[in-house]
Amino acid sequence: MVGLMTTLRECADAAAAALAELLRASKGKVDTAAVADVIETVLNQATGEREEGARRRLVDLQASMQERLTRLLDASPAVIYSFKAKDDFAPIFVSGNIERLLGYSPDEYLRNADFWRERVHPNDLATIEAEQTKLFENGQHTTEYRFRHKDGAYRWVSDEQHVIRNDKGEPLEIVGSWSDITARKKAEEAEDALQARLALLLETAPAVIYSFKASGDYAPTFVSENIKRLLGYCPDKYLKNADFWRARVHPDDLPQVEADQVKVFEQDRHSAEYRFRNIDGTYRWLSDEQHLIRDEKGEPLEIVGSWSDVTQRKAAEQAEDALKARIALLLESAPAVVYSFAATGDFAPTFISENLKRVLGYCPDEYLKNADFWRARVHPEDLAAVEAEQVKLFEHGSHIAEYRFRKKDGTYCWVSDEQHLIRDHHGQPMEVVGSWSEVTARKTAEQAALQASEQRLTDAIESISEGFSLYDAQDRLVLGNYKYKELFDHGEGPPKPGMTYEEILRTVVESGLIQDARSRPEAWIEERLAQHRNPGEPVLEHRANGSWIQVSERRTENAGRVAVYSELTELKDSEQRAAAANQLILQSLRYARRIQAAILPQLRELAAVSHDHFLIWEPRDIVGGDFFWFQPIRDGHAVIVGDCTGHGVPGAFMTLVAWGMLDRMLQLAPSENPSEVLAGLHRGVQSLLGQDQKTGETDDGLEAGVCFINPDRKKMTFAGARFSLWRSNERGVTEIKGDRKGVGYRRYPKETSFTDITLPYRAGDSFYMTTDGLIDQIGGPRGRSFGKSRFQQLLKKYQGHPMQIQAAAVRKELARYQGQQIRRDDLTILGFVPLGR
Repeated sequence: MVGLMTTLRECADAAAAALAELLRASKGKVDTAAVADVIETVLNQATGEREEGARRRLVDLQASMQERLTRLLDASPAVIYSFKAKDDFAPIFVSGNIERLLGYSPDEYLRNADFWRERVHPNDLATIEAEQTKLFENGQHTTEYRFRHKDGAYRWVSDEQHVIRNDKGEPLEIVGSWSDITARKKAEEAEDALQARLALLLETAPAVIYSFKASGDYAPTFVSENIKRLLGYCPDKYLKNADFWRARVHPDDLPQVEADQVKVFEQDRHSAEYRFRNIDGTYRWLSDEQHLIRDEKGEPLEIVGSWSDVTQRKAAEQAEDALKARIALLLESAPAVVYSFAATGDFAPTFISENLKRVLGYCPDEYLKNADFWRARVHPEDLAAVEAEQVKLFEHGSHIAEYRFRKKDGTYCWVSDEQHLIRDHHGQPMEVVGSWSEVTARKTAEQAALQASEQRLTDAIESISEGFSLYDAQDRLVLGNYKYKELFDHGEGPPKPGMTYEEILRTVVESGLIQDARSRPEAWIEERLAQHRNPGEPVLEHRANGSWIQVSERRTENAGRVAVYSELTELKDSEQRAAAANQLILQSLRYARRIQAAILPQLRELAAVSHDHFLIWEPRDIVGGDFFWFQPIRDGHAVIVGDCTGHGVPGAFMTLVAWGMLDRMLQLAPSENPSEVLAGLHRGVQSLLGQDQKTGETDDGLEAGVCFINPDRKKMTFAGARFSLWRSNERGVTEIKGDRKGVGYRRYPKETSFTDITLPYRAGDSFYMTTDGLIDQIGGPRGRSFGKSRFQQLLKKYQGHPMQIQAAAVRKELARYQGQQIRRDDLTILGFVPLGR
């Protein structure tokens, strides 16, 4: 058997030897066919050996290529997947080869948030989950564990994960890969598919992936096809030119980038940003992230990197830097110093404009590094007031204050400090932004104007005939005019500025100038001091010389006191004479009130027709124009409430006119027609007052409501002349309006008629009648009338309560609403629950 042949010479030698052997065996007789067989055998053997050698070299080459592909895939995922990095960690993407490698369809991963956890081997799960924190600490993490295949068998996978963060550095997405390391060398078809998938991903990726040797000539070894799309170069341009990268980095950036290159060998990764020349000659900003791959001995083997186009971001950053520079220039040339500090915690300074040096003389660091900078420089006399007003900033969101501030040279200047509060999206205080504007010139002008104004005021005060004094917040005399000095001169000179009011008061009491204080000096002084500290109505002082002085005091804006002393001796004498006459009038009015009260029916008479009732009758001026009336009629009782024109004595006289006619009208009117009472009363008033004559002068009259109550039939008939009846029960409160015509008055015809309204009632029904003294009473914060709506709501609130409780509630609400307003009219309110048999 011919041995292994590798060269043509060896083949020829073998054929010659075989031929010689054949010739010796044939002993001179040559068999042509046998010779051909020998030659064919030798050639076939040689050709077979050459093909075997070629096949072995091809296997070696394929093994080399497979090893190369394995190294690239070690830096890239096999089964590529991703999921959210927060909240529900929902799956986002998985490569299609998950089905070929692990047996699952992509939908089984994408539609099941617990897909991965259910398939990790139970013995590996706790350890893997415990190590998961390293992913968020380091940005990437690789682990190996057993994973259940679709067929139920467990396979080992290498799981490499990377955290993708947003521009704020917050975790956004986890991208990872599962590599089946159990049958890696048996899966050539799977690896081909993976390589095609990887090529597709790299082609569509936003970054160019590249690699080069980590030692020796640093020759390029790989670049993704998308270099053509992103930078314009064919992959061969990179792969066949060792100087490709260096020749295209911007000359201004190259030295620094190369100097920093050592970091990738120190830290196994490195990133840099620089300008890179595109194929069209323009420069783009690239973010270059590199990872060092080491061999099993730890020696540098290869560097894998990516180029990402960050031109737009760099342009935005440059625009932002330009804007910041522009703002800094504007702030530097602005007349006001802009500053900010934290709105909570230690209130630490956060910003100050550079013009602080020009305006106030301080360097910015003196503000930024000293939390007490501002407080230490506000004038001591202004600090307490400024800090006390600081609460307004947090109440209103902005505040302006003016105070004196010490400059770097030690002098004080006036500043206007305008502050604005910035809140976070939860509405919580976050930062205070303010500005200091020097207003010394304006404040100086204002003070000069104030002094001139004060001088004019002093001159004016001296010219008035009343005494005038001004006390400061410490109750010390600031100034007093000549009349004031005369009134308080006890023989040893007038009071001097700086004396307290109490000192001045005790001096004049001890000297006997105050007649009222002679019998009880200490008690009088205490009373007068209390009146002075809480000024209200004017105080009258009786002097020892027989004169009467009225003292009118008020607070000033700065907590001081101002007082005016008026001579009222003549007026006091006139008042005493008028008081005597007024006393006679009051006695007459009180007697008239007794007469008016005697004529009105007793409240107890209402008990004959009601289960429960209340009556509020309050004339505004001792006597008044409101009246009420209860009287039995043929089939029940009549209940009447009226309001005559005017109040006081005129109104009382009108009630006498109305009362004089009621008995006759009630006797003449049919028992079921209260409208006839109003019509008869109308004709009688017009006739009595001459309103039916052209020559009459009066135009008086009244409004009234008349109720005829029939307890046997549980029925009420109401007629109203510009008057309403109110009904309250569990269904609510309703107003039953009468006619819009009054009783009397010239504008209504003598034959005016009114309307009867019949109302069946039942248990639980309450009825109310009120004059406009309640409805029209002014009060409340806006000075508006009490109104029907408020009365209606009050009745609804107390529906079903005893009448006396309702009366107390009405009185209380009216007093609260009226406040300091005066009573405008007479007041009558009647409430009752009618009987039913």
